[in-house]
Amino acid sequence: MDETSCLDVLALAEAHSLEDLRRRAEDYVLAHFQRVAEGEKFRDLPCVQLQRLLERDALNADSELDVFRAVVNWVEDDKDQRLCHLSRLMQGVRFRLMRPEELLEVQDCKLLVRSSGGKTALEIVNNLLHGDKRTSDCKPRTPNQVLVLVGGDCVNENFERREPNLCLWFAHRFMRGEGLIRTIEWRPLARLPEPPRFRHCVCVLNNTLYILGGRKYYGALDILKTALRFDPAQGRWECLPDMSSPRDYFAAVCHRGKVFVLGGNSDDMNCLDSVECYTPDDNTWRSTPNLCKLSHPLDVALCGHAAAVLNGEMFVSGGCDSRLRCYPCLWLYDPVRGCSKRAPMTVGAGRAGHVMLVAGHRLVVAGGLQPMLAGFGDQLQCESYDPVHDSWSSFPFLPRPHLSPAAVTLDGQLYVLGGSSADSARDTSWVHRYDPQAKCWDKLGAMPRPYADLAACALQLPVSLKS
Repeated sequence: MDETSCLDVLALAEAHSLEDLRRRAEDYVLAHFQRVAEGEKFRDLPCVQLQRLLERDALNADSELDVFRAVVNWVEDDKDQRLCHLSRLMQGVRFRLMRPEELLEVQDCKLLVRSSGGKTALEIVNNLLHGDKRTSDCKPRTPNQVLVLVGGDCVNENFERREPNLCLWFAHRFMRGEGLIRTIEWRPLARLPEPPRFRHCVCVLNNTLYILGGRKYYGALDILKTALRFDPAQGRWECLPDMSSPRDYFAAVCHRGKVFVLGGNSDDMNCLDSVECYTPDDNTWRSTPNLCKLSHPLDVALCGHAAAVLNGEMFVSGGCDSRLRCYPCLWLYDPVRGCSKRAPMTVGAGRAGHVMLVAGHRLVVAGGLQPMLAGFGDQLQCESYDPVHDSWSSFPFLPRPHLSPAAVTLDGQLYVLGGSSADSARDTSWVHRYDPQAKCWDKLGAMPRPYADLAACALQLPVSLKS
């Protein structure tokens, strides 16, 4: 297949119900969408197939504006017959991913202005241009996302002291050298507003980065309750209202258009069981139970735990309490009903300082530490959880220790970055990636510095930054 033949192959597969060929052809069209949309045969694509392509996260284009232009060109090629499909097709265009100058081009599009089918799209665009903060679901297109590092700390270049990090880095390229040598080309994305942060959390909602809590330095009074929001399309920072409690070593997830922070350390003496919820619609935090509006606390006051959202449900794993007891537990958390226990992790007597990632329809826990006869040691064993059968199964070992690392899922692959070692107390700069097809962890190279207590996410960046 190539850009000139893939749509013919897709039509052939559809006509003869060749499911595997249809999937491969559709994947090819998605991966090369921009070039395919410029070809003659794109004009003959049936509406139902175009709509299916627009709905896919895997659609690859330099920007969402290019997706919009492709739809407009398709409609205008046979306006009399296709104008009736305009409203339905525009529902597949992710206007929230556009920069203001791109939204202005959409606003001036004659096809939308002069047709009733474009009315809803224009309303969305006008609302976005006037600062609409409503949190309708809008995922970035997966191939357009990059891996971003946020904050952390490391030993300075003179090995004199530890220094918190103010930089956001993104992985521009993953490169393979001779033999097994691999490197990552990192580029600076932005600079954190003061103060620096480590032991913080990040999460992404509608391609907007939320940076929460953590600490600015190493004293008990340096734990933060402040929160920031970063819009990568405009390169703009915004300060949010403070959380009610300072938190580090906590967990955070985005769930149903809201940001949840769960537990954490508040003063180097006491862990928290409280859960707070930030709602972008009204720019407020809420905590303590109160009907359906506010969040029920955790069963146990925890720090060093992990959280993830799978199939629309929040899960919390492991962590330590204020007496440094390490838990093997897994909880299903509901803001109204609180925690309900699921099957505990099976590897070791507990796990903390780890990460939990979504891999397909399962959860994977990796890294962190475990209780030993005397103190704590590195945990290299990983395991995966099946929510349907409420059971755990083995997973390939991590090649190196990763205590309090960053982690992210990108293009169906799991990334674990940095952190330290409980056994050696040394920081690590290595980035490991798990490939589900090869079923093994690969070392991809190093971070700019050996950061510990950092965070990471996947963001869609403007083309000007990636190029």
